[in-house]
Amino acid sequence: MHQSDTVIFDSGRFPLWFRLPVLTFGLFALWFAAALAAHVSFGVNLGLPMSDVHGSPVPGSLASFAIALLWIFVWFARLQILFDSTRHELIIRTKGFVGWHARRVSLVGAREFHVRRVPNGLASRIWRVSMVLTDGRSEPLVDIASGVESLVESLGAGTNLPVINMDKAD
Repeated sequence: MHQSDTVIFDSGRFPLWFRLPVLTFGLFALWFAAALAAHVSFGVNLGLPMSDVHGSPVPGSLASFAIALLWIFVWFARLQILFDSTRHELIIRTKGFVGWHARRVSLVGAREFHVRRVPNGLASRIWRVSMVLTDGRSEPLVDIASGVESLVESLGAGTNLPVINMDKAD
């Protein structure tokens, strides 16, 4: 982050009361995956009786490992949107296991931003932020779960481009 970067949006981290149980479940799933793999590969018991295991345990071990990674990811997850006024770019930063990953999006040729609520799963919704260019093309930028009101205000004020909430425009 440079001095010319203005924070437009910061999701922050999930609250600790949410992250601790999620991390605990993720570590349990990781331990289960390791116990299953150790039993299959080496015949070692890591605390779970595996004598009743039916079928191929390799896909079960891999699936448990993938589930564990998803749940553990919540401990690290974070999203930031920054505006670099010297380069006239948005910087979309996400934090994962390994650190920050940044994507720069040039605002040259941008006409406006659209914010739209889209379905996510059976009952939840997320907010999709996209940039409309002067030639009419729309480029998706980021999906956020909450905090869209503050994003709309700070995105418009920081970039001096109009932000249209498509749900209220309909």
